[in-house]
Amino acid sequence: MKNTVRFFLAGAAAAAALMSCQDVFTTSAFSFIETDMSTMTSEQKITYAEDLLSSGTAEQLSEAYTAIAALLPDDYATATDLTADELDLVILAADLAVGASGIGTAITEMVSVVSSVDTSSDTSSLTTQVTEILSSVNTENLQSAVDLITAAEANGAELSSEQYANAAAAQALIVIDNAGGIDNVSSIDPDDPDLAQALEWAAAANVDMSSLLGEEFALP
Repeated sequence: MKNTVRFFLAGAAAAAALMSCQDVFTTSAFSFIETDMSTMTSEQKITYAEDLLSSGTAEQLSEAYTAIAALLPDDYATATDLTADELDLVILAADLAVGASGIGTAITEMVSVVSSVDTSSDTSSLTTQVTEILSSVNTENLQSAVDLITAAEANGAELSSEQYANAAAAQALIVIDNAGGIDNVSSIDPDDPDLAQALEWAAAANVDMSSLLGEEFALP
């Protein structure tokens, strides 16, 4: 089972990313243009942030996430009666947090690494590569994305498969980080609820993990 957990954690982000929202990770030719969000109205901030999902750098997305997060209700994390507009803000903030984390670049690199794994692969070299990749990801933003998706679900949000795939990738990387990095992944409890959450979101995204993990993780 330890090998199963290891390959899930190394591969879940890669598999989930195959269906992840490309808008979040796309950089526009015009992304060099700087805009001061502090001078914008709330409506302008929302419109600008939405545009950045298809054109922003990680730095711009981070600034936008901070601005949109400041517009969220104080009790969004525990509320179960958010208005439609408040729920839209929660989902927008989640998308921004994913983009701001730098997971897009990391996922692209992990896809390359994981796809090359076979029975003859050097485990030490693989661990080193994955560790270096993961070190570039802002796990605080990933945790924010997970918390926001959880809040959205609690309020009955209709999330896209891409958003669920992003959430699964984020949760999987958080599990790795909480374990102390890829070097300690074998110590992760296969019954870890965060691991179960990542699998649940992967299933919601229709990402079939069985090719990586075996039939026990096949979609129903």
